[in-house]
Amino acid sequence: MALTVYEDIERCFEGGWSDGLPVVPPYGSLVDRMLGEMGWKPSEVVGRIKAQNIEIRAEHLAATAVMAGCKFEYGRLLRALCKGLMDPRLNLSGAEVTTGGASVLVMVGGPIVAELGFEHEANALGANNRANATVGRFAQMVRHFCGRGGGVLQTHGTIGHPGRLSFCIAEHPETVWPPFHTQFGIPAGTSAVSVMTSEGPNSINNHYGETPEVILDTIADTLMHAGMTNWYWHSGCSVIVIAPDHMQTISPKYNRDQVRKYLYEKAVRPTAELKRLGRITANPRPESKVDLNAMRSPFDSEAQMAFIECGKAGGKFSALIPGWVGARMIISNVVE
Repeated sequence: MALTVYEDIERCFEGGWSDGLPVVPPYGSLVDRMLGEMGWKPSEVVGRIKAQNIEIRAEHLAATAVMAGCKFEYGRLLRALCKGLMDPRLNLSGAEVTTGGASVLVMVGGPIVAELGFEHEANALGANNRANATVGRFAQMVRHFCGRGGGVLQTHGTIGHPGRLSFCIAEHPETVWPPFHTQFGIPAGTSAVSVMTSEGPNSINNHYGETPEVILDTIADTLMHAGMTNWYWHSGCSVIVIAPDHMQTISPKYNRDQVRKYLYEKAVRPTAELKRLGRITANPRPESKVDLNAMRSPFDSEAQMAFIECGKAGGKFSALIPGWVGARMIISNVVE
């Protein structure tokens, strides 16, 4: 029996049913049970990628969940996650084939974090925890399998990042500011799962700052580094991860909206300098609103910044997760 399973794992590799790591073979009995937990019939069409003329059926997604190692009890979360993954605004094919090497970032919040045992403290952005690892892996496998249009398109990330294997973070069940998903119209106290296409995380280290302003200035400096992809296109969203020690310094004086406004005003550079550095094209398109005599933000509006609370107390770190410029939305759905 053990040898047979090993051979089936090898067959999955040979058939292209892998993300580069061994998968759980998608035996029919396992896929059927996962379908039941997700609440779908096998042939039900869950999504389409019109540009590649492909349909994504429930059986494809349930098999992928099995291969990723997800527990059956994750089914209702995965259903809500699939709704986000299939949303055309996420631009799944674009994320798969872009030279930017984008991943799908999954963010889980609300009571389901504790219910399913997600890690939201130590190593929150790369937890060695089954829920985080397998749910994140599922999203990346859907991107990898479906984003190429059944193999019609070629993956072309110039360098990519490790989150293309798995990138799932969970918010603290108890937060200082209102929960992450309230930024997208979902009530506090509700379980939700959100997705965006993202670059890799940038660490923000400030261990010696004693005022909220110096912590926020450090975050702003990370937002406006010269290599930030969004300077020209202005289309990507970014998630700012606030860990407990930095939150303890920031929150007595600033609420979330005030922090968003502060960062939007501070994270700017002279447009002429950006052009000198080659970060602005010589012939900019009108939509990019380039004014060489003005200061420039990497965003069109404050709303392109969202904030999530996770991480463990005891270290004065936060993080910036820049969004990929080919998608303009963070998509958040209720877990029923």
